[in-house]
Amino acid sequence: MKVMVVDDEPDIVDLLLLMLDGTDYEVTTASGGNDCLEKLKHDVPDLILLDLIMPDLDGWGVLNSIRQDDRLKSIPVVILTAKQLTADVAQKKAPHITEYLVKPVTKEGLISVIEDITSSSKELGDFIAAARKAGVDPEMVDRYVQLNQQTSAYKRLHTSLMQIYTKKRLEEEDSARNTMRSIERVIDLKGRNLEELHTRIGEMIDVSG
Repeated sequence: MKVMVVDDEPDIVDLLLLMLDGTDYEVTTASGGNDCLEKLKHDVPDLILLDLIMPDLDGWGVLNSIRQDDRLKSIPVVILTAKQLTADVAQKKAPHITEYLVKPVTKEGLISVIEDITSSSKELGDFIAAARKAGVDPEMVDRYVQLNQQTSAYKRLHTSLMQIYTKKRLEEEDSARNTMRSIERVIDLKGRNLEELHTRIGEMIDVSG
């Protein structure tokens, strides 16, 4: 598995390289946003660790370019940030982020996130491949992928906002409490739809033998 580390601070890059040393990951680096996009023209990694604050092109600019490129848009991107995302940013960016980590990160935390993403991506890829082999309607498969992505995005948003909204704030502010309840309802609905569709596709795969 190839991991690209994108950060303009050499000390941070060296630290992340040290954390990933001894793993099975092949690690490449980019010294900033523009350097990252230039290297992505020739070398496509399996996962990107992306710093937010960079002087030439910040992480959001890099992320937008990646998600608009058909060749790159499916790459998992883990945002590295020195502070918690605001509620507004979390709501806008959650669909485009695979995960985010608040600096300083630990080696265990970093590797755990990468392993979770790798495992989830493989499971989804294997299921989709089996569905296509079984002749499942492509529109149904696309709907499953879309629901999977949407459910994951709302779960990330919920996690982000749980760190932003303190328990006291949720108890005292109607707007914060209503926002969280609304997101929880969406997660529940999309999660149930995803589970039902997974079952239907799974039955088709079983029948196909």
